Amino acid sequence: MWKVVKIAVVVLALLVVGLGLYIRRAMPKFPEQPFAAPSGPYAVGTREYSWTDSSRAEPYTKNPSDYRRVVVQVWYPAVAGEADTARYLLRPDEFASKTGARAAAKSKTWAALGASVAPSGPAFPVLIYNHGGGWTRWSSTFTTQWLASYGYVVFSVEHFGFNQSAKYPDGTAFEPDTLAMPKETGDGGADAKASWAFLDDPVFPIWVADARFALDRIEGLARDPGPFQGRLDLERIGAFGWSFGGATAVQLSADDPRVKAAVDHDGQLFGSVRERGTARPVMQLHNSTDYEKLYPEKDRPAIRELTAMTAAWDSTTRERSSGDWYNVTIAGTDHGDFSDLGLFYPRSKERLDAKRAHEIINAYTLAFFERYLRGTPSELLSGPSPAMPEVTFRSRIRSQPADSVTAKGSAP
Repeated sequence: MWKVVKIAVVVLALLVVGLGLYIRRAMPKFPEQPFAAPSGPYAVGTREYSWTDSSRAEPYTKNPSDYRRVVVQVWYPAVAGEADTARYLLRPDEFASKTGARAAAKSKTWAALGASVAPSGPAFPVLIYNHGGGWTRWSSTFTTQWLASYGYVVFSVEHFGFNQSAKYPDGTAFEPDTLAMPKETGDGGADAKASWAFLDDPVFPIWVADARFALDRIEGLARDPGPFQGRLDLERIGAFGWSFGGATAVQLSADDPRVKAAVDHDGQLFGSVRERGTARPVMQLHNSTDYEKLYPEKDRPAIRELTAMTAAWDSTTRERSSGDWYNVTIAGTDHGDFSDLGLFYPRSKERLDAKRAHEIINAYTLAFFERYLRGTPSELLSGPSPAMPEVTFRSRIRSQPADSVTAKGSAP
Protein backbone atom coordinates (compact mmCIF):
# COMPACT_ATOMS: atom_id res chain seq x y z
CA MET A 1 0.00 0.00 0.00
CA TRP A 2 1.17 3.51 -0.78
CA LYS A 3 2.43 5.23 2.35
CA VAL A 4 0.58 8.48 2.98
CA VAL A 5 1.59 11.17 5.43
CA LYS A 6 -1.45 11.31 7.70
CA ILE A 7 -1.72 15.06 7.65
CA ALA A 8 -2.03 14.96 3.85
CA VAL A 9 -5.37 13.31 4.42
CA VAL A 10 -6.47 16.34 6.40
CA VAL A 11 -5.36 18.79 3.74
CA LEU A 12 -6.78 17.22 0.67
CA ALA A 13 -10.41 17.39 1.71
CA LEU A 14 -11.57 18.35 5.15
CA LEU A 15 -11.10 15.54 7.71
CA VAL A 16 -10.56 12.68 5.25
CA VAL A 17 -9.91 13.07 1.55
CA GLY A 18 -10.81 11.21 -1.56
CA LEU A 19 -7.18 10.21 -1.48
CA GLY A 20 -7.67 8.49 1.84
CA LEU A 21 -10.61 6.62 0.34
CA TYR A 22 -8.31 5.25 -2.35
CA ILE A 23 -5.78 4.07 0.19
CA ARG A 24 -8.28 2.18 2.31
CA ARG A 25 -10.15 0.65 -0.58
CA ALA A 26 -7.65 -1.55 -2.41
CA MET A 27 -4.11 -2.14 -3.50
CA PRO A 28 -3.14 -0.12 -6.57
CA LYS A 29 -2.73 -1.83 -9.93
CA PHE A 30 -0.27 -0.36 -12.39
CA PRO A 31 -0.63 -1.27 -16.07
CA GLU A 32 2.45 -1.14 -18.25
CA GLN A 33 1.09 1.96 -19.98
CA PRO A 34 -1.49 3.69 -17.75
CA PHE A 35 -1.70 6.95 -19.66
CA ALA A 36 -3.62 8.00 -22.74
CA ALA A 37 -1.24 8.98 -25.52
CA PRO A 38 -0.58 12.74 -25.59
CA SER A 39 -2.48 14.24 -28.51
CA GLY A 40 -0.39 17.35 -29.20
CA PRO A 41 1.89 17.83 -32.22
CA TYR A 42 5.16 17.31 -30.31
CA ALA A 43 6.94 14.25 -29.03
CA VAL A 44 7.70 14.55 -25.31
CA GLY A 45 10.99 14.38 -23.45
CA THR A 46 11.74 14.39 -19.73
CA ARG A 47 14.77 15.33 -17.62
CA GLU A 48 15.53 16.07 -13.99
CA TYR A 49 17.41 18.77 -12.15
CA SER A 50 18.50 19.02 -8.52
CA TRP A 51 19.30 22.51 -7.26
CA THR A 52 20.49 23.80 -3.88
CA ASP A 53 19.25 27.15 -2.59
CA SER A 54 22.24 28.40 -0.61
CA SER A 55 20.19 31.35 0.67
CA ARG A 56 17.81 29.10 2.67
CA ALA A 57 18.55 26.67 5.46
CA GLU A 58 16.73 23.34 5.18
CA PRO A 59 13.66 23.91 7.37
CA TYR A 60 13.01 20.21 7.98
CA THR A 61 16.36 19.45 9.62
CA LYS A 62 18.13 20.87 12.65
CA ASN A 63 21.56 20.78 11.02
CA PRO A 64 22.50 24.44 10.33
CA SER A 65 24.78 23.37 7.47
CA ASP A 66 21.89 21.86 5.51
CA TYR A 67 20.52 24.01 2.70
CA ARG A 68 17.22 23.64 0.93
CA ARG A 69 17.40 21.31 -2.07
CA VAL A 70 14.79 21.61 -4.80
CA VAL A 71 14.36 18.77 -7.29
CA VAL A 72 12.35 19.21 -10.48
CA GLN A 73 11.28 16.88 -13.25
CA VAL A 74 10.68 18.64 -16.55
CA TRP A 75 8.52 17.51 -19.46
CA TYR A 76 9.08 19.31 -22.76
CA PRO A 77 8.54 19.23 -26.55
CA ALA A 78 11.23 16.92 -27.89
CA VAL A 79 12.85 15.42 -30.95
CA ALA A 80 11.05 12.15 -31.65
CA GLY A 81 12.67 8.75 -31.68
CA GLU A 82 16.12 9.48 -30.29
CA ALA A 83 15.79 8.17 -26.70
CA ASP A 84 14.14 5.39 -24.71
CA THR A 85 10.75 5.83 -23.11
CA ALA A 86 11.00 6.83 -19.46
CA ARG A 87 9.59 4.74 -16.65
CA TYR A 88 6.87 6.24 -14.48
CA LEU A 89 9.24 6.14 -11.49
CA LEU A 90 12.70 6.99 -12.79
CA ARG A 91 14.30 5.63 -9.60
CA PRO A 92 11.88 3.42 -7.65
CA ASP A 93 14.15 3.35 -4.59
CA GLU A 94 13.56 7.08 -4.14
CA PHE A 95 9.90 6.49 -3.39
CA ALA A 96 9.05 6.21 0.30
CA SER A 97 6.64 3.32 -0.21
CA LYS A 98 8.60 0.22 -1.19
CA THR A 99 5.38 -1.64 -1.93
CA GLY A 100 4.16 1.16 -4.19
CA ALA A 101 7.54 1.38 -5.89
CA ARG A 102 7.53 -2.35 -6.67
CA ALA A 103 3.97 -2.18 -8.00
CA ALA A 104 4.77 0.75 -10.29
CA ALA A 105 8.21 -0.40 -11.41
CA LYS A 106 7.15 -1.62 -14.86
CA SER A 107 4.83 1.28 -15.73
CA LYS A 108 5.96 3.59 -18.50
CA THR A 109 5.18 7.09 -19.66
CA TRP A 110 5.08 8.49 -23.19
CA ALA A 111 8.11 10.71 -22.56
CA ALA A 112 11.62 9.91 -23.80
CA LEU A 113 14.31 10.21 -21.14
CA GLY A 114 16.90 12.84 -22.04
CA ALA A 115 15.61 13.49 -25.58
CA SER A 116 16.73 16.70 -27.27
CA VAL A 117 14.48 19.71 -26.96
CA ALA A 118 12.52 20.41 -30.16
CA PRO A 119 14.78 22.87 -31.98
CA SER A 120 12.58 24.81 -34.38
CA GLY A 121 10.04 27.61 -34.02
CA PRO A 122 9.58 30.20 -31.27
CA ALA A 123 10.55 29.57 -27.65
CA PHE A 124 8.08 27.57 -25.59
CA PRO A 125 5.92 28.92 -22.74
CA VAL A 126 6.91 27.69 -19.28
CA LEU A 127 4.63 26.10 -16.68
CA ILE A 128 5.52 25.51 -13.01
CA TYR A 129 3.72 22.49 -11.54
CA ASN A 130 3.37 21.74 -7.82
CA HIS A 131 2.27 18.29 -6.64
CA GLY A 132 -0.29 17.57 -3.94
CA GLY A 133 0.64 17.55 -0.27
CA GLY A 134 2.31 14.29 0.67
CA TRP A 135 2.90 13.18 -2.94
CA THR A 136 5.54 13.52 -5.64
CA ARG A 137 6.65 15.54 -8.64
CA TRP A 138 5.52 12.75 -11.01
CA SER A 139 2.08 12.11 -9.46
CA SER A 140 0.25 14.04 -12.21
CA THR A 141 2.14 12.75 -15.22
CA PHE A 142 -1.23 12.50 -17.00
CA THR A 143 -1.23 16.27 -17.41
CA THR A 144 2.46 17.28 -17.34
CA GLN A 145 3.45 15.11 -20.31
CA TRP A 146 0.21 15.93 -22.15
CA LEU A 147 0.75 19.69 -21.90
CA ALA A 148 4.34 19.23 -23.10
CA SER A 149 3.00 17.65 -26.28
CA TYR A 150 1.22 20.96 -26.96
CA GLY A 151 4.41 23.00 -26.79
CA TYR A 152 4.78 23.82 -23.07
CA VAL A 153 7.85 23.18 -20.94
CA VAL A 154 6.51 21.92 -17.61
CA PHE A 155 8.77 22.01 -14.55
CA SER A 156 7.33 19.94 -11.71
CA VAL A 157 8.74 20.91 -8.31
CA GLU A 158 9.30 18.32 -5.56
CA HIS A 159 8.68 19.78 -2.12
CA PHE A 160 10.69 17.69 0.32
CA GLY A 161 9.29 17.45 3.84
CA PHE A 162 5.66 17.18 2.73
CA ASN A 163 6.12 14.63 -0.03
CA GLN A 164 6.60 10.94 -0.78
CA SER A 165 10.27 10.93 -1.83
CA ALA A 166 12.72 9.64 0.76
CA LYS A 167 15.88 10.23 -1.29
CA TYR A 168 17.32 12.87 -3.56
CA PRO A 169 18.22 11.82 -7.13
CA ASP A 170 21.88 11.34 -6.13
CA GLY A 171 20.82 8.71 -3.59
CA THR A 172 21.23 10.91 -0.50
CA ALA A 173 18.53 10.18 2.06
CA PHE A 174 16.19 12.95 3.14
CA GLU A 175 15.82 12.61 6.91
CA PRO A 176 13.60 15.29 8.46
CA ASP A 177 13.92 15.77 12.22
CA THR A 178 11.87 18.89 12.83
CA LEU A 179 8.64 20.66 11.77
CA ALA A 180 6.45 17.79 12.96
CA MET A 181 2.75 17.97 12.26
CA PRO A 182 0.44 18.88 15.17
CA LYS A 183 -0.57 15.99 17.42
CA GLU A 184 -4.14 14.81 17.16
CA THR A 185 -6.47 15.40 20.09
CA GLY A 186 -9.40 13.27 18.98
CA ASP A 187 -11.54 16.31 18.16
CA GLY A 188 -11.71 16.06 14.37
CA GLY A 189 -12.82 19.63 13.69
CA ALA A 190 -10.23 21.15 16.00
CA ASP A 191 -7.51 18.88 14.64
CA ALA A 192 -8.33 19.89 11.08
CA LYS A 193 -8.14 23.59 11.96
CA ALA A 194 -4.84 23.12 13.79
CA SER A 195 -3.42 21.21 10.82
CA TRP A 196 -4.59 23.86 8.37
CA ALA A 197 -2.98 26.57 10.51
CA PHE A 198 0.31 24.65 10.58
CA LEU A 199 0.19 24.12 6.82
CA ASP A 200 -0.57 27.78 6.25
CA ASP A 201 2.52 28.69 8.27
CA PRO A 202 5.23 27.36 8.17
CA VAL A 203 4.67 24.79 5.41
CA PHE A 204 2.97 26.86 2.69
CA PRO A 205 5.62 29.61 2.57
CA ILE A 206 8.28 26.90 2.09
CA TRP A 207 6.44 25.63 -0.98
CA VAL A 208 6.06 29.10 -2.45
CA ALA A 209 9.76 29.79 -1.86
CA ASP A 210 10.68 26.46 -3.50
CA ALA A 211 8.70 27.36 -6.61
CA ARG A 212 10.13 30.88 -6.82
CA PHE A 213 13.66 29.52 -6.47
CA ALA A 214 12.91 27.05 -9.27
CA LEU A 215 11.84 29.99 -11.42
CA ASP A 216 15.17 31.67 -10.71
CA ARG A 217 17.03 28.58 -11.88
CA ILE A 218 14.81 28.22 -14.93
CA GLU A 219 15.86 31.71 -15.96
CA GLY A 220 19.43 30.40 -15.89
CA LEU A 221 18.48 27.40 -18.04
CA ALA A 222 17.02 29.76 -20.65
CA ARG A 223 20.15 31.91 -20.67
CA ASP A 224 23.10 29.55 -20.14
CA PRO A 225 24.51 26.90 -22.50
CA GLY A 226 22.51 23.69 -22.28
CA PRO A 227 19.44 21.96 -23.73
CA PHE A 228 17.01 24.80 -22.89
CA GLN A 229 19.14 27.77 -23.92
CA GLY A 230 16.96 30.05 -26.04
CA ARG A 231 14.02 27.61 -25.93
CA LEU A 232 12.09 29.01 -22.93
CA ASP A 233 9.78 32.01 -23.28
CA LEU A 234 10.14 33.70 -19.91
CA GLU A 235 7.50 36.27 -20.78
CA ARG A 236 4.90 33.48 -20.88
CA ILE A 237 5.03 31.68 -17.54
CA GLY A 238 2.06 30.00 -15.87
CA ALA A 239 1.65 28.00 -12.67
CA PHE A 240 -0.65 25.12 -11.83
CA GLY A 241 -0.88 22.25 -9.38
CA TRP A 242 -2.97 19.67 -7.59
CA SER A 243 -4.43 20.22 -4.11
CA PHE A 244 -1.85 21.97 -1.89
CA GLY A 245 0.12 22.54 -5.09
CA GLY A 246 -2.88 24.19 -6.72
CA ALA A 247 -3.07 26.61 -3.81
CA THR A 248 0.65 27.26 -4.31
CA ALA A 249 0.01 28.14 -7.96
CA VAL A 250 -2.65 30.71 -7.04
CA GLN A 251 -0.36 32.26 -4.42
CA LEU A 252 2.47 32.45 -6.96
CA SER A 253 0.21 34.43 -9.27
CA ALA A 254 -0.13 37.03 -6.52
CA ASP A 255 3.48 37.00 -5.28
CA ASP A 256 5.64 36.64 -8.39
CA PRO A 257 5.19 39.00 -11.36
CA ARG A 258 6.79 36.40 -13.63
CA VAL A 259 3.68 34.20 -13.27
CA LYS A 260 1.01 35.42 -15.66
CA ALA A 261 -1.80 32.91 -14.98
CA ALA A 262 -2.65 30.08 -12.57
CA VAL A 263 -4.75 26.90 -12.52
CA ASP A 264 -5.76 25.17 -9.30
CA HIS A 265 -6.61 21.46 -9.66
CA ASP A 266 -8.99 20.91 -6.74
CA GLY A 267 -6.91 22.67 -4.11
CA GLN A 268 -8.15 24.35 -0.96
CA LEU A 269 -6.64 27.84 -0.87
CA PHE A 270 -3.92 28.86 1.58
CA GLY A 271 -1.75 31.93 2.09
CA SER A 272 -2.24 35.66 1.87
CA VAL A 273 -4.05 35.39 -1.45
CA ARG A 274 -7.14 34.49 0.58
CA GLU A 275 -7.14 38.04 1.96
CA ARG A 276 -5.83 40.12 -0.92
CA GLY A 277 -6.67 38.17 -4.07
CA THR A 278 -4.61 38.28 -7.25
CA ALA A 279 -4.45 40.43 -10.36
CA ARG A 280 -3.75 37.42 -12.57
CA PRO A 281 -6.35 35.22 -14.27
CA VAL A 282 -7.16 32.03 -12.34
CA MET A 283 -9.02 28.81 -13.08
CA GLN A 284 -10.19 26.58 -10.23
CA LEU A 285 -11.26 23.02 -11.00
CA HIS A 286 -13.34 21.14 -8.42
CA ASN A 287 -14.44 17.58 -7.71
CA SER A 288 -18.11 16.79 -7.16
CA THR A 289 -17.97 14.39 -4.18
CA ASP A 290 -20.22 15.17 -1.22
CA TYR A 291 -17.76 14.24 1.52
CA GLU A 292 -20.25 15.00 4.29
CA LYS A 293 -22.21 11.87 3.37
CA LEU A 294 -19.15 9.73 4.07
CA TYR A 295 -19.25 10.55 7.80
CA PRO A 296 -21.48 9.50 10.69
CA GLU A 297 -24.19 11.99 11.59
CA LYS A 298 -22.29 13.11 14.71
CA ASP A 299 -19.34 14.29 12.59
CA ARG A 300 -21.31 16.13 9.95
CA PRO A 301 -21.61 19.51 11.74
CA ALA A 302 -17.80 19.73 11.81
CA ILE A 303 -17.63 18.79 8.14
CA ARG A 304 -20.18 21.46 7.25
CA GLU A 305 -18.23 24.07 9.19
CA LEU A 306 -14.97 23.16 7.46
CA THR A 307 -16.67 23.12 4.07
CA ALA A 308 -18.08 26.58 4.73
CA MET A 309 -14.62 27.84 5.67
CA THR A 310 -13.07 26.68 2.40
CA ALA A 311 -16.00 28.08 0.39
CA ALA A 312 -15.64 31.44 2.13
CA TRP A 313 -11.91 31.56 1.33
CA ASP A 314 -12.68 30.85 -2.32
CA SER A 315 -15.35 33.55 -2.39
CA THR A 316 -13.18 36.18 -0.71
CA THR A 317 -10.23 35.46 -2.96
CA ARG A 318 -12.43 35.73 -6.03
CA GLU A 319 -14.04 38.98 -4.86
CA ARG A 320 -10.69 40.62 -4.11
CA SER A 321 -9.06 39.50 -7.35
CA SER A 322 -9.03 41.81 -10.34
CA GLY A 323 -8.22 39.18 -12.98
CA ASP A 324 -10.53 36.87 -14.88
CA TRP A 325 -11.77 33.88 -12.87
CA TYR A 326 -13.15 30.50 -13.90
CA ASN A 327 -14.78 27.72 -11.85
CA VAL A 328 -15.07 24.25 -13.38
CA THR A 329 -16.75 21.40 -11.46
CA ILE A 330 -16.59 17.90 -12.96
CA ALA A 331 -19.42 15.50 -12.12
CA GLY A 332 -18.45 12.02 -11.00
CA THR A 333 -14.98 12.94 -9.75
CA ASP A 334 -13.24 12.97 -6.41
CA HIS A 335 -10.01 14.57 -5.23
CA GLY A 336 -7.66 11.85 -6.45
CA ASP A 337 -8.96 12.16 -10.01
CA PHE A 338 -6.94 15.36 -10.38
CA SER A 339 -3.78 13.24 -10.13
CA ASP A 340 -2.67 9.90 -11.57
CA LEU A 341 -4.27 8.00 -8.67
CA GLY A 342 -7.57 7.53 -10.44
CA LEU A 343 -5.81 5.34 -13.01
CA PHE A 344 -4.50 2.89 -10.43
CA TYR A 345 -7.42 2.13 -8.11
CA PRO A 346 -10.83 0.48 -8.64
CA ARG A 347 -13.74 2.83 -9.27
CA SER A 348 -17.39 2.64 -8.37
CA LYS A 349 -19.81 2.69 -11.28
CA GLU A 350 -21.11 6.08 -10.14
CA ARG A 351 -17.76 7.70 -10.84
CA LEU A 352 -16.61 9.08 -14.14
CA ASP A 353 -14.05 7.00 -16.02
CA ALA A 354 -10.58 8.16 -14.93
CA LYS A 355 -9.31 8.80 -18.44
CA ARG A 356 -12.42 10.79 -19.26
CA ALA A 357 -11.86 12.88 -16.12
CA HIS A 358 -8.28 13.48 -17.23
CA GLU A 359 -9.44 14.39 -20.73
CA ILE A 360 -11.69 17.11 -19.28
CA ILE A 361 -9.05 18.39 -16.84
CA ASN A 362 -6.46 18.59 -19.60
CA ALA A 363 -8.82 20.27 -22.04
CA TYR A 364 -9.75 23.10 -19.66
CA THR A 365 -6.20 23.54 -18.39
CA LEU A 366 -4.83 23.78 -21.93
CA ALA A 367 -7.61 26.13 -23.06
CA PHE A 368 -6.87 28.44 -20.14
CA PHE A 369 -3.13 28.62 -20.73
CA GLU A 370 -3.61 28.98 -24.48
CA ARG A 371 -5.85 31.97 -23.80
CA TYR A 372 -3.69 33.69 -21.20
CA LEU A 373 -0.16 32.76 -22.27
CA ARG A 374 -0.54 32.51 -26.05
CA GLY A 375 -3.54 34.75 -26.65
CA THR A 376 -5.47 31.99 -28.42
CA PRO A 377 -9.24 32.08 -27.75
CA SER A 378 -11.14 28.91 -26.88
CA GLU A 379 -14.80 27.99 -27.04
CA LEU A 380 -14.37 26.10 -23.76
CA LEU A 381 -13.82 29.38 -21.95
CA SER A 382 -16.79 31.14 -23.51
CA GLY A 383 -19.52 29.10 -21.87
CA PRO A 384 -21.01 25.64 -21.37
CA SER A 385 -19.71 23.06 -23.84
CA PRO A 386 -21.88 20.29 -25.36
CA ALA A 387 -18.67 18.26 -25.69
CA MET A 388 -18.20 18.39 -21.88
CA PRO A 389 -21.66 17.70 -20.41
CA GLU A 390 -20.07 16.55 -17.13
CA VAL A 391 -18.91 20.11 -16.44
CA THR A 392 -20.57 22.86 -14.45
CA PHE A 393 -18.95 26.06 -15.72
CA ARG A 394 -18.90 29.54 -14.26
CA SER A 395 -16.76 32.51 -15.17
CA ARG A 396 -16.19 36.06 -14.09
CA ILE A 397 -14.62 38.03 -16.90
CA ARG A 398 -13.59 41.63 -16.35
CA SER A 399 -15.63 42.79 -19.33
CA GLN A 400 -18.75 40.91 -18.13
CA PRO A 401 -20.86 40.77 -14.95
CA ALA A 402 -19.58 38.49 -12.19
CA ASP A 403 -20.38 34.78 -12.60
CA SER A 404 -21.98 35.55 -15.95
CA VAL A 405 -21.90 32.08 -17.47
CA THR A 406 -23.42 29.09 -15.72
CA ALA A 407 -24.32 25.54 -16.69
CA LYS A 408 -25.80 22.67 -14.67
CA GLY A 409 -25.89 24.51 -11.37
CA SER A 410 -23.15 26.46 -9.67
CA ALA A 411 -19.53 25.73 -8.94
CA PRO A 412 -18.16 26.03 -5.41
